[in-house]
Amino acid sequence: MRWPVAGARRATHGGTPAVPDRRGLVPLWAVRCAAGLIAVLLGALVWNGSGWIVLPVVVAAGAAILPSIGLTALTLLLLIVPYAVNMPAGSPWLLVFVAGLHAVFVLNLLLVHLPLRGWISLSALRLLGVSFLRLQAVAQPVAVLALLVDDAGSSLPVVLVGVAALVAWCCWLVGRRPLRSRR
Repeated sequence: MRWPVAGARRATHGGTPAVPDRRGLVPLWAVRCAAGLIAVLLGALVWNGSGWIVLPVVVAAGAAILPSIGLTALTLLLLIVPYAVNMPAGSPWLLVFVAGLHAVFVLNLLLVHLPLRGWISLSALRLLGVSFLRLQAVAQPVAVLALLVDDAGSSLPVVLVGVAALVAWCCWLVGRRPLRSRR
């Protein structure tokens, strides 16, 4: 007898199919928790124990639970600007911060298009990991270059240009038309 669900096993009661096999799948709540936790850890790093850390914690939790482009952009802004203001120039935390910031960005953009509950395959997460590594292949050398030229002056203008570019990109994403299917 063939079961209608691939990977389903026979239950002990009444011969009904059991829950499908979940090997190779990760619950979306785990991905949401990872995105929120990374953002909270980065916030703790850049807010230096200030009471204002509540703001990025609440926004990061909101972006993980109710994903949207706006909350993702706000989360990134609440991490980038305090880093530029609070962290000393030439801080070795820059490499970790860049990797964490991009991880939050990639995970939150993934979660925007997924339901609140469900599962995601490990192969999809591996592809996402490859995209993350490609992004880091460009970002980490730039971060190392920034560390090497840390005495070149204030990094605030560079951060402001980066924030403006992020806001412009987010506005472009929100304003573009959805792709139509070609049938």
